[in-house]
Amino acid sequence: MNQNNIGKIISIMRKEKHMTQRELADLLYVTDKTVSRWETGVYMPDLSTIPLLAEILGISTYELLTGQRQEKNYTQKNNVESEVRYYYSLSEEQKIVEYLKTFSDLEYKGKFYEKTIQYDHPNPEYSFYSKDIDARFRVRITENNEFKKCMISYKQRMGKVSANEVNTEKEVEVSILPEEYDNLIFLLEGVLKLKLVESYERYRYVFSNADVEIVVDVYPFALAIEIENKSLDKDPKTVILYYLQKLGLSLEDSYKLSWDDKYEELCVEQNIEKYNIVEFGKKMPAYLNFSFHIPNKEL
Repeated sequence: MNQNNIGKIISIMRKEKHMTQRELADLLYVTDKTVSRWETGVYMPDLSTIPLLAEILGISTYELLTGQRQEKNYTQKNNVESEVRYYYSLSEEQKIVEYLKTFSDLEYKGKFYEKTIQYDHPNPEYSFYSKDIDARFRVRITENNEFKKCMISYKQRMGKVSANEVNTEKEVEVSILPEEYDNLIFLLEGVLKLKLVESYERYRYVFSNADVEIVVDVYPFALAIEIENKSLDKDPKTVILYYLQKLGLSLEDSYKLSWDDKYEELCVEQNIEKYNIVEFGKKMPAYLNFSFHIPNKEL
């Protein structure tokens, strides 16, 4: 992220909105001097301010953080993640993976190990986990024998989801060279003093095409199927519904919250200690008697 580029796009978009620095500052509960420092590249906006600042300026968080305008349709599609998620017993892993391999329109990308660390703002007043923000800031390593990548991402839920709707979240992802992972963690924890909230590991099977990505996530406590729209020109819900039908799943039965919500639910139900570091080898709750039923006929 380049502070000067971020400052320039804030200045350009503010002026396009015919706003003074004071007017923008009032909407963000900061001073006009703070806005001036952003625009001149002296300081960067606080992470908790980014989503609201982007919304006020009429751009995506991706455009704000990169300092570059994008074509309208591209930005809307790529800054909003639409997906659904379902949980099953760990014993269903092989059945689900083998069934997805029969889908002729999906390419199997492989099985990957992932470790994710989730952070919170050091100031509780700006907590990402608050009801007003309801977001996750995280660092993730994804790897197998042939591949390794590191990502920083910020995901923010877009309101409560009804039973017949897909989950939608604003998302910004930035790739980091894997060899810079340790330096990144030092900057986040040692310099910025972000608070480590929780971390987890999982194995992920990935299937995809131009329209969709379907993953099977193997957590230490349960297995999840996640279907995410990837199309830039099709209605996300239509894409997802098509693959739900192929899998014999109902939108109304999808789980609307995050992995940590499911994990906490199971710990409470089974009276098992909840860990902030969720990893294989620890005593975990078990998501039992939830089987995946293969449809009689594929579309």
